[in-house]
Amino acid sequence: MFGHAKLEPAGPVVAGTVGTWKLTYTVGSLGLDDGGTLKVAWRFATDWGRPQFSDPAAPDYASFSTTGPASLRARFDPKGHVRPWQKCLVLDVFDDGLRPGDVIELVYGDTSGGSPGSRAQTFCEHTFEFRVLVDCHGTGEFVRLDSSPEIEIVSGPAANLVLLTPTAGVVGEPSWLGVKLEDAWGNPARSFEGVVNLSSRRGAEGLPRRVVFTPQHRGVQRLPFTPTAQGVIRLVADAGNLHAVSNPCVVVPDPPAYRPYWGDLHGQSEGTVGTNTVADYFAFARDSALLDCCSHQANDFQVTDKLWDEICNATVHFDQPGRFVTLLGYEWSANTGCGGDHNVYFRYDWKPIHRCSQWQIRPERVGESDRTPLDRLYATLRNHEAFTVPHVGGRRANLEWHDEQIEPLVEIYSAWGCFEWLFEEALQRGYHVGVIAGSDGHKGRPGASYPGPGQFGVYGGLVCIYARELTRASLWEALRARRCVATTGQRLHLWVEANGHPMGAIAAISGAPEITVRAVGTAGLERIELRRGLETVYTHLPLADRPRSRTRLRVSWSGARILGRDRATRWDGRLTLENGTIRSATGWAFDSPDEGLIPADPGSSVAWTSITTGDEDGVVLQIEAADNAVLRFETAPATFRLPLADLGDEPFLFDAGGIRRQVVVERLWDEALPAEVEFTYADQTAPAGEHAYWVRLFQEDGARAWSSPIFLTVPPQ
Repeated sequence: MFGHAKLEPAGPVVAGTVGTWKLTYTVGSLGLDDGGTLKVAWRFATDWGRPQFSDPAAPDYASFSTTGPASLRARFDPKGHVRPWQKCLVLDVFDDGLRPGDVIELVYGDTSGGSPGSRAQTFCEHTFEFRVLVDCHGTGEFVRLDSSPEIEIVSGPAANLVLLTPTAGVVGEPSWLGVKLEDAWGNPARSFEGVVNLSSRRGAEGLPRRVVFTPQHRGVQRLPFTPTAQGVIRLVADAGNLHAVSNPCVVVPDPPAYRPYWGDLHGQSEGTVGTNTVADYFAFARDSALLDCCSHQANDFQVTDKLWDEICNATVHFDQPGRFVTLLGYEWSANTGCGGDHNVYFRYDWKPIHRCSQWQIRPERVGESDRTPLDRLYATLRNHEAFTVPHVGGRRANLEWHDEQIEPLVEIYSAWGCFEWLFEEALQRGYHVGVIAGSDGHKGRPGASYPGPGQFGVYGGLVCIYARELTRASLWEALRARRCVATTGQRLHLWVEANGHPMGAIAAISGAPEITVRAVGTAGLERIELRRGLETVYTHLPLADRPRSRTRLRVSWSGARILGRDRATRWDGRLTLENGTIRSATGWAFDSPDEGLIPADPGSSVAWTSITTGDEDGVVLQIEAADNAVLRFETAPATFRLPLADLGDEPFLFDAGGIRRQVVVERLWDEALPAEVEFTYADQTAPAGEHAYWVRLFQEDGARAWSSPIFLTVPPQ
């Protein structure tokens, strides 16, 4: 009655492939009237290239035609249909109607005018659907076809080698090493076939020299080994031209009181606005990301009773104490004016869901079990063993609401960007909260959530939870106690304590605060800031006694446009060195293959494409410059000229407005930075009263980590 559609080619598509796909719609028995419309919708999370109709020679050009007498008008509307099928190519029919059997042909990536084609989605999906909807009579009422074309998105060839290991070990206790091959977009290279050579296995008894991969391994292997000596283990491997060094494993002689476990407690699947099934989600976290723990967080207003049962079942099924721990939860997704986004976590299985509303699942929109605004949710959760975590995604959390019994943590980082301002607002309000990071992933890759070219700006974060053992009860206690560290996704080691109290503690002390920091990075440690509330009281520079380079500079830009949904800032631009020569330029902290340096004028200019959502991007320069050399920086958010004679050992900062948007020009060091740092600082200037002491760590590769605060009450002097 409403017609049918087919897609050619219909076979599997390699993630990120540039190609051409033809969708053919045959008009059904009702015809398609003058004023009618055809929509082809994609899911919200997809990063398939945005179709454009104006430049036949440019990427993602789409063409359209019909065999009937009508004319067609096309547009791409990112909010053209109902969530999650929001991204729509819309074809309006006018000047005449179409008869039954007439055909509309839509070509994504039409190369006839010189376009290279359309870039496919960069992450894997079992059933990527071109959902076809039709309004036959021009009434605004759309009907979904009984069957819409689907294709599978599969991973590409291996482009990156990754080694993962626990960040702590004990001499003589079994441990493990994860060996993973990823394609250019961060998907596990499922079809990889070859050999990985472990070129360094020092301190790791039981590891083979060669690891043979077949497609049955699906790009990932987890190998047992036993640490044999105290110290830091870093394992090294090669696979052809691919090279990898593992994250550090800090080995101690005796079992510690608390062990670090890595988790991504924030993401969702296709039941709401994500990708693939709930079971796929947990399986990826365990088997591909090699996490210790995970939680599924679906937007509540889209969670049907059937989906909630599926989430509960999967949470029970995948929970394996000692190997992989799951937490039941969901995302309470009220508008910011009613409290904003908060993740909800339960201590036990099969708990009821209390939604902010049932906006997408019931005609009446609100049910008896729903809880809005946020204080009503707090009141209900007090009757369960549950806690909430405010975060910023599409909606941002509103910290005017807070309940200390229910809310121990704030999410500081996710694939949406860096939200240090949210955590600092909580401290400014006097809340006792720690920090957590997660992916808020929508791409079915919890724990390894690469951004791609879409609306997610950065690699997803991770939380390191210091617990007594890998069980739900122990992780629950550690999270409630705020004994955790947030990172931008790197499994580095960071431990902070003060006057004998661990991260997250609330304590009164008798003398001056003494804070001890131990950090072992995945790259060189550039600086570690000790913060007292919103003030930096001490900055540890590992090379503070060394002179900074006169020829090696870093220019970086960061921040977001606004607090809300469309926060991304585009920094496409260039810099030019006048009266000097740029000997080399290296991209710094770019987040995906869609960003980075682009060809410019050799020796004098560097250009780039870049977006930031609170994070940093930049370029490292090796230069030769005369005394009168000037650096000229040109982007839409910021333009300035800086005489290099004015740049000393302190960074130059240019304020670009918005939310912590700035450009920083600074001299680096010629010497290599250490990857291991330990220090103690006594804060003799602390006034009487309670203070939140926390650490912000910066690696030379742009990675960051944050410790949860220790809340110390200092007595009067």
